[in-house]
Parts: sequence; C-alpha cells; structure tokens
Amino acid sequence: MSRCTAHRQDGQPCQAYAIKGGTVCRVHGGAAPQVKRKAAERLKEARDLILEKFVEYTTAGIVDPKTALEACVKLTQLTEMLDGRVSDRTEVITPDAVEKEIARLEAQFAASE
Repeated sequence: MSRCTAHRQDGQPCQAYAIKGGTVCRVHGGAAPQVKRKAAERLKEARDLILEKFVEYTTAGIVDPKTALEACVKLTQLTEMLDGRVSDRTEVITPDAVEKEIARLEAQFAASE
C-alpha cells in the first residue's frame, strides 16, 4: 500500500496510507467523490491489464486459472467499493466454473483482436 503524498501544516509528509487506487488519504481528499472516482478508474485499468496478462499466463500454463480468477474478483471488489457499491461476494468457485470463465474470457479477447 502506498503512503499519502500530501503534507501536514508543519511541512512534514502525512505518512497515512493512501486510499486504494489513489495518492492521498481520506483526510487529505481521498474521501472526495471525484478522487474516489479517479481511484476506481485506476483500479479498473489495473484490473483489465492484469486480466490480459493472466489470460496470457494461463494459456501458457504459467498461472493457475483459479488464482487468476480470484485476483480479478478481488480487483473488481475493490473497484466496486470505491464506486460506492457494496461488494461482499462469498460464492464458492468450483474448478468447472473457473475453466468456463477462463474459456469465455479467452474467447472474448480473441474476438477483440
């Protein structure tokens, strides 16, 4: 996790943790709607880039499909949280469901290329 880039009134760095996807803590503007929106955009971009890499690595046999899918779900949850939506998914992911989702994503990326 990154630290807040703002400074206190005495000129010292804040040292609090920045919000996820952001550069400042809640006290220094991280709670503002526009800051949350931009942080959510950054996390969506990161999620999409990671998803692309995971599809590549899963196809090459470098990454386990379940691990790739779990990481993408976690990034989606963080993004939804910053968007102001409640996201508490407790569903059980079966190996068959993982395989189907990976196949769907691979087909989607193949169609977009």
